[in-house]
Amino acid sequence: QGSGLGVLGACGPRAGRGSTRRALPAMSVLIIGAGGAVGKRLIGALAKRGERIVAVDRAPELPDAVKAKVTFAETGVDVRDFYTMKRIFKRHRFVHTVWNLAAPLSVETALNPRVAEQVTLNGMRNVLWAMYEARIKKIMFTDSIGSFGAAAPRENCTARWLTEHPNQDPGSDYGRQKRGVRRLLREFWRYGGDPRWAVLPGVLHTEATWGKGTTEYALEALLAAARKEAYVCPVDPDVLLPMVAVEDLMRGLLALQDADERQLHEPERGYAIPGMSFTASQLFDEIRLHRPKFEVSYELDANMSKFANLWPDTLSLKEPLKDLGYEPRIELREFVFKALMAHQLRLAN
Repeated sequence: QGSGLGVLGACGPRAGRGSTRRALPAMSVLIIGAGGAVGKRLIGALAKRGERIVAVDRAPELPDAVKAKVTFAETGVDVRDFYTMKRIFKRHRFVHTVWNLAAPLSVETALNPRVAEQVTLNGMRNVLWAMYEARIKKIMFTDSIGSFGAAAPRENCTARWLTEHPNQDPGSDYGRQKRGVRRLLREFWRYGGDPRWAVLPGVLHTEATWGKGTTEYALEALLAAARKEAYVCPVDPDVLLPMVAVEDLMRGLLALQDADERQLHEPERGYAIPGMSFTASQLFDEIRLHRPKFEVSYELDANMSKFANLWPDTLSLKEPLKDLGYEPRIELREFVFKALMAHQLRLAN
């Protein structure tokens, strides 16, 4: 037998010659990084349409609200450990799609690039190899606007640009690690896999917690406003950054997961998922419609300022609309109102 990845041509075990064919168990979606902001929402969206879900996370326990929606939970899992990943895929063989969301955010990566590389790059390598051995084809990956560097266009950025400029310098370890993952996915595709990736802008949601990223300044500002506290802004007030409401993001990600391979015309099956773009000043103006006395001062964070100035202003709407039927629906004003109300309700309780 050959040792190449070309055996990835089929998904799941085959019936042996002369064996009696039996109905296969229902197929599942396996989500690595299930406890994060995107992972939790993805679980909710998949569970709503009746999907069986295997949730994998490094945390020792998933929140009860998440556990109630999944079929199986694998907790305390380190994606850097190949043998752990191999055991998980052996236990859960009937999987039609894998989502690998295990990756530190931009500022977390800047603070500890070595650990981030082990999780992001080595983790993906382990996942792909374990998938290959389990004969699972479809892998979904969330890339980032952090993949675009100073040479990238500012307006209407596309995932295609990244594939056409594979050696551009993204200007950060965060972007270089994402580029490394795209190379791994390209290799996986050559051996018969079905990798798909989405370039995510800043993700806006109404949860009470989040990681340490750059676009998360918007979440911090909204929480401060809900608490009637002054806010110290770490980014330039006039830098435009692309964002997306998590509800829109879920529609875009599921459209990419569900699409027939023949309708994916973009190189390497990469798509930007656009939402809205705004500056910190524009966000604060919207907040003051509800909190007129909201006070802001500025103390620029070196990493966050650097990233905000490197990244694009807007993402292209054309490709996801044409191939996925996706376009964003939620604008800044609606999101600010929803976020403030959600925080207010939590604080009241």
